[in-house]
Amino acid sequence: MKKILALVLAMVMCLTVLAACGKKEDPNATEINPWGLSDDGAILGSGSGSDYMPGDMPLGGGLSGVNFTDPSQYHDPAIAAEAAATLRTLYFKYNSYDIQSAEEAIIQGAAAFMKKYPKLALRCEGHCDERGTEEYNMALGSHRAGAVRGYLINLGVPSERIDQISYGESLPAVQGRTEEAYAKNRRVAFKIGDM
Repeated sequence: MKKILALVLAMVMCLTVLAACGKKEDPNATEINPWGLSDDGAILGSGSGSDYMPGDMPLGGGLSGVNFTDPSQYHDPAIAAEAAATLRTLYFKYNSYDIQSAEEAIIQGAAAFMKKYPKLALRCEGHCDERGTEEYNMALGSHRAGAVRGYLINLGVPSERIDQISYGESLPAVQGRTEEAYAKNRRVAFKIGDM
């Protein structure tokens, strides 16, 4: 029995060491729960008016068959011009998916735009800077997109018209390892498509 316990303990220690070797470390990073949940399962970081719950569409989109495009590239020039002016990128603080008060007007404008064009679908794309593990950044990007999606739903945009997806750190808007570059990569961008 002692040999089995010793073997199990040795295996657990080896797995712990192997798991630690695969992580990217950032000496300036602060540890937060990568799934945005407290010990009792409550969501950390209110998301400013969002009723988003993890699992609502955690990493990938839910609107199949919609061809999403950059708002400025939409096939109707009048809608494209309005969308490009209205559906601006939102930015987030480091390690956060809380919607900043300065960004709320962008979401309110997006909600008004979506109500004006009821045949359009909207995709919220969550992004992160490169700090943290890939898994962590995928989850954080999902929470950012979900917070924006939840806010839009609270403003009356039907949930079946809003998609969300996380790209984590994989599609940076700006290359570089400066705080200015990181700040531009912590974002939610919008895409539109026909329902």
